[in-house]
Amino acid sequence: MTAIMTIAAGLAAGYFGFQYLTGKNRGTTHGRIHKSARDRKIAGVCGGIAEFLGVDPTIIRLAWALLVFGWGSGLLLYLICALILPEE
Repeated sequence: MTAIMTIAAGLAAGYFGFQYLTGKNRGTTHGRIHKSARDRKIAGVCGGIAEFLGVDPTIIRLAWALLVFGWGSGLLLYLICALILPEE
C-alpha cells in the first residue's frame, strides 16, 4: 500500500509541477496566500492555495486527499491552515 501511495504522490507532484511551469502564469505567484471566498468546498484552503500558485484547485485537493488517506498528516495540516490562513 505504501508503494502505491508513493507512486500516486509522485505522479501528482509531477503533474502539479508540469501545470505550474507550463501554465499561462509561467511560475508566478499571485499576492499573499489566503483562504478563498469564491472557490471553497470546506474552508477554502485548497482554493486559496490554488489561486496563490495559479493552478487548478483540483490538483491541490487531490494532493490533500493523498496526504489524508495515504499518510494521515493531511487532516492535521488542513486544520492548521484553516485556522491560520487569513480570509481573502
